[in-house]
Amino acid sequence: MDLEAGKKLLEKKQYKKALSFFLSKLERENKTIRLYLSLAFVYFQLNQIKNSIKYYKLALEIEPKSINIILNLANCNYVLGNFSLAKKFYLKSIILNKNDVRGYYGLYLIGSEYLDEDHILHLNQIKKFSKNLNQNYLIEFLLSKFAKKNKDFDRELLHLNNFQNQCFESNKEFNNQGLFYYNEIISKYYNKINFKNIHHSNEVLKKITPVFIIGLPRSGSTLIESIISVSDNQILSLGENSIINKAIFDQLKNYIYENNNKTKILDLTLDINDLAEKIAIRYKDYLINNNTFLIDKSLENFFNIETIINIFPNAKFINSRRNPKDSAIAIYQSMLPELPWAHSLPNILKYINDYIEIINFYEKKYSDKILSVDLESLTKNQVMYSKKIFEFCKLNWSPDILNFYKNKNLVVKTLSNTQLRDKITTYDNEKYKPYEKLIEKFKDQYNWLN
Repeated sequence: MDLEAGKKLLEKKQYKKALSFFLSKLERENKTIRLYLSLAFVYFQLNQIKNSIKYYKLALEIEPKSINIILNLANCNYVLGNFSLAKKFYLKSIILNKNDVRGYYGLYLIGSEYLDEDHILHLNQIKKFSKNLNQNYLIEFLLSKFAKKNKDFDRELLHLNNFQNQCFESNKEFNNQGLFYYNEIISKYYNKINFKNIHHSNEVLKKITPVFIIGLPRSGSTLIESIISVSDNQILSLGENSIINKAIFDQLKNYIYENNNKTKILDLTLDINDLAEKIAIRYKDYLINNNTFLIDKSLENFFNIETIINIFPNAKFINSRRNPKDSAIAIYQSMLPELPWAHSLPNILKYINDYIEIINFYEKKYSDKILSVDLESLTKNQVMYSKKIFEFCKLNWSPDILNFYKNKNLVVKTLSNTQLRDKITTYDNEKYKPYEKLIEKFKDQYNWLN
């Protein structure tokens, strides 16, 4: 069976076209494990998790001892909040191959209490002989969490440092390019970009009412997304897709690298019409049943506010924020391998400083388009601040909004998954106090740390 055309669509992240391709293959040809896995993957990317589970199960019937399929079934159930079933699959993967670290990480995601002494002993044994950086940084991360559970602060920080260093090294070229882009390009020139062909005529984008949730990781953005998603309006959430950031980077990268990564860029120009066409292709993958209200939770879009407004004149932004000191520590303690700047405290603090500067600039320039929501305030006064969010989005509010965690169709692909399956709890101001000495030496550099 020739699935290469479908594979190319997946590489381009054209998931809707890929879905049509694989479904047509399913109707006309023999059912193979490769076809089932392709369909399962596409449905997961489109947030149709139950369909994803269906095809992973069909694949598992063909290869009942495939750890990859078992782990994918575990992950699907995890993002749906079916934690007991996810746990069974994670444990099954460990039984089949006790040296595959992904099963242990899955157990941790459900609850750190599921990582016991025997698991930790075995992880340490794997670590002694493993040369796989991806596996090793995962082990260091889990060892840090076990040390934290045992209140062994020094050992926790040792493992955290090892985890972040190895995580960066595991994808070093990508991370160095990303750091250059964030530190030297977009953070310095976000308000100096020239725009051309600003009057685009894309009909798909004109029909969409987009709300962009922006800010820092671990700032309550998934909570805001979940609250909005249970509105009685027809809501579509794209989650953290980075569609716009990638489209912008793709336009700029040749110019940047032709200049040999020079830190002084004299002229950055974006073609809005070209961006609109590229973004529309990706957005159409998610537009089902004529959805018009759309949530994009790509947090880094605070860099791209001006560009987005040129593409979506009616765009609105919800800036999810929390105490920046807490943000810095929470990010350093989190598994965020795809973020180049999240692997060292100096880079994390610089990124946060850039965020504060940029969001302050745009809040003054586009005060009517940006609503900032503080996590502590939202958790203390849920009714008042959820009403503010709904009024800003022009959605109908009801008391049932705050019961979002009861929604059986709630899909959460972020680290906040387990937290969002219960009532909102009041913000804990003391949670990160023991770790504040980590950022003590940076207080002269950043006023907001004081």
